[in-house]
Amino acid sequence: DTELGLPAHDGEGRAITAEFPLFYLTNVYVPNSGQKLDRLGYRTEQWDADLLKKMQQLEKDGNKPVIWLGDLNVAHNEKDTWNEGAKHLAKSAGTTVEERASFERQLSAGYTDAFRHLHPEGRGHYSYWSQRAGNREPNKGLRLDYFICSNELMEDLDGKKACV
Repeated sequence: DTELGLPAHDGEGRAITAEFPLFYLTNVYVPNSGQKLDRLGYRTEQWDADLLKKMQQLEKDGNKPVIWLGDLNVAHNEKDTWNEGAKHLAKSAGTTVEERASFERQLSAGYTDAFRHLHPEGRGHYSYWSQRAGNREPNKGLRLDYFICSNELMEDLDGKKACV
């Protein structure tokens, strides 16, 4: 399926869902809030909430867990930025209080950031670097890409993590 099933979002082509025997897998490209944060409200109040509802509906209807992954356009916490505490972060897309809180609401609804679960203190594992500023080489970046799993997928199965 290449849509969320919601006209407000489907025109942008931001999601692809595949059903597998044991889970659903959705690749998403979450809308960026914009340089001037002009899409912040849309992103946090509509898109994020509707994506969560879609994942919950897939779990319920299919009676199996979900994984969503891709560019979620949020650096969840201080471990996901190279310069946490910089004054501009609160006003920058991907690091606003609203985006971080919205992402936290998704996780609190029964989902786990698989990387953070496996590497709780991991730092410097970024997926975005400003090319204009030449930040790739010194690893000054943000972690914006994630694998988010239903909590049940993170349980130990014969000593192995099921979601990784």
